[in-house]
Amino acid sequence: MSTSVRLIRRYVWLIDTIRRAKQITLKEINEKWMDERVLRLEHEGAFVERTFHRHRQAIADIFGIDILCNRANGNTYYIENEDALNEATFTSWLFNGLAIDNQLMSNEQIEDRVIFEETPGGMKYMSTVIRALTEKRRLKITYNSISHGSYDNKTIEPIFIKERLRRWYIIAKTVDGDGTDLFAFDRIENLELLDEHFEFPENIRPHNYFDEVVGILLDDEYDCERVVVRLYNKQAQYTQLLPLHKSQREIGHGKGYIDFEYHVRPEWEFVHEILRLGFEAEILSPAWLREELKWQAQEIVKRYNNA
Repeated sequence: MSTSVRLIRRYVWLIDTIRRAKQITLKEINEKWMDERVLRLEHEGAFVERTFHRHRQAIADIFGIDILCNRANGNTYYIENEDALNEATFTSWLFNGLAIDNQLMSNEQIEDRVIFEETPGGMKYMSTVIRALTEKRRLKITYNSISHGSYDNKTIEPIFIKERLRRWYIIAKTVDGDGTDLFAFDRIENLELLDEHFEFPENIRPHNYFDEVVGILLDDEYDCERVVVRLYNKQAQYTQLLPLHKSQREIGHGKGYIDFEYHVRPEWEFVHEILRLGFEAEILSPAWLREELKWQAQEIVKRYNNA
């Protein structure tokens, strides 16, 4: 393991140790550090105070995490902005992944008992896209699209990237087209960084771009509207804890069910999300969407009856 990688992992270990303890002294941190058998080299001793404070500063610079000292509570250290570790940011995603990996490195006997979901390919293009975003440079893409056919050497202007169900996507404008397109990393066949520059469109704000949908498909044929879904039995309780959409609001309940209200575009992904819940989900309104789900359910029955 290189020195720089080991140092980053050490920062992650330090953040994770303080996060789990809530409040901890430097002495207690060092007691845990001396028990560390993977990240600490055999000749290394405890953190001296000067080194510890350098690590605190580096952690603030790299991860944006502020480790403060509570002098009124025996000089204990705590994370002031702990919520930042749970936000939907790349830094949070990176930190939590490394924290888990640190744990597995120290516990090889359970490594095969932590199973990760396979991630589709295409991640080799991530650094190129990040550079294009940083330098506002166009990309030339060769892309295999299932629904729209293949694109060969199309010039695009990347606006932002988004993760959805362990797949990464580029949201970009095509130079020879209107509006935006969506490109899945695992469908990219080739990607080339161009010397041509562009400016980000002022009318597209990445953080609320997908607010009206449950996934990553924006279909202008659908308007955002009020949708009421009745969920039954345990699925209702699961959905209370894990909302289908950020607009979810509980508006009623009865014996064995809860009614939820959403403000979404009821397009393909939303419909399939409801279908995924099977008989434990029922659309109450709007009427046209209820009829659409009813029709799809009847088609499913026909297919099974004809088998």
